[in-house]
Amino acid sequence: MNPIITKLSLYEQDFSLWLEDTATKLREGEFSEIDIEALTEEIEALGRSEKQELENRLEVLLAHLLKRIYIDSAYDNRGWELTIAEQRRKIRRLLKKSPSLKRYFEQVFEEIYQDALSLVKMEYKKVSFPDNWSFNSEFEAILTEIFW
Repeated sequence: MNPIITKLSLYEQDFSLWLEDTATKLREGEFSEIDIEALTEEIEALGRSEKQELENRLEVLLAHLLKRIYIDSAYDNRGWELTIAEQRRKIRRLLKKSPSLKRYFEQVFEEIYQDALSLVKMEYKKVSFPDNWSFNSEFEAILTEIFW
């Protein structure tokens, strides 16, 4: 048997139980009993998760905006418009809960546009898409304007 076996923390053994235990300790003011390192790690992960969700939704939104604006397809337009409406609604909901993500939206817009552009260029090789977003890129415009 290895004498250097380390005892696993509750965080490592059972994440769900660790969450419950940590919440109880916070409510009861038992701050010295909280695994601060694990709690900090999870709080940071939550922030990354919200940013990732915004990035993913924005990429889908921009890809479908590009399709709707630059591809003439009466057959597909309705589906693209529904996806655009859904992503806009979910992004607005996310920004309502975390208004500070609006700054992040502006920071990553160009990078996410390039990712969305790459996707639609692969899918529609014969369509000429602009290398840069040709319209208003402020978050309010992206979430409300009809560009087609």
